Amino acid sequence: MINRVVDVFLRMEGPTWLVLTGTFALWGVLIGYHDSLPWHVLTVFGGFLITLHSSLVHESVHCLRCVPKWFRVSLFFLPLGVWYPYFLYIRDHTTHHRDANLTDPARDPESFYFSQDDWLRMGPILRKIMIANQTFAGRMVLGPFIALIRLFQTEGQRVWRGDRSNLGAWVFHAAGLIALWIIISVFAGMPWWLYIVLIALPGLSFSLIRSFIEHRAAEDPWHRTAIVETGPLFSLLFLNNNLHVVHHKHPAMKWYEIPGYYRQHRLEILESNGGFLFRSYGEVIRRFLFRPVFEPVQKSA
Repeated sequence: MINRVVDVFLRMEGPTWLVLTGTFALWGVLIGYHDSLPWHVLTVFGGFLITLHSSLVHESVHCLRCVPKWFRVSLFFLPLGVWYPYFLYIRDHTTHHRDANLTDPARDPESFYFSQDDWLRMGPILRKIMIANQTFAGRMVLGPFIALIRLFQTEGQRVWRGDRSNLGAWVFHAAGLIALWIIISVFAGMPWWLYIVLIALPGLSFSLIRSFIEHRAAEDPWHRTAIVETGPLFSLLFLNNNLHVVHHKHPAMKWYEIPGYYRQHRLEILESNGGFLFRSYGEVIRRFLFRPVFEPVQKSA
């Protein structure tokens, strides 16, 4: 009987629903009691919750097939992280999963590389900024602003060319932002600017920890994706996406199934990705705190 209940619980993606419910509940408590909490508590816990929410958004792209699409979309109507339209993320992330194109700046919308032509067109100051963005410290400080500038620049150029294909995604996002503002500023009395500065921006910064080391340029597409073995905190925060090769090989695999699969096939996985392995995020920080993880120009492009 117990085994049957557990089987149904897992088949209905129960762990995801628990994390989703807990994330929204804790976010509500944080916003509701914001005036009783010091700024650093708001920043750390708010940033963590935004990162966890972004991991759930990612999970919804690949899984949560046990509910109708309209309901899955409605779960993420409120853009807790503020910045990225949900439907744009679905499109770009689906494109990112064309593994043969990983890290290619012309074909991978999540690439941190630049083509050689674009790199040569940059001024020396901008190049230094982009190289600094490849250090861990730089990614935490500069990364959110670079990501947002790139988003708005890309979307602005699209509109300038007369392409209105993303208009619906932005309208949906704007409606979600209005609802979010009503909850935060009207009902909870939290100034909107305070939410942006202490929660939304740190949340984007924390989210970039995972993507900092996920991919590198390599001739073999499977050698481009990393494994970071980490403890329970970051495993939960990133919903095991730190074991990134497994996700790319099996994108429909649910987040709570990934660790077991990785343990069972660890040697095979590490052989397939060329040993692109880090033992922890602590190792990543020690090695790349102020040293670039890679030169951001894709010379082979």
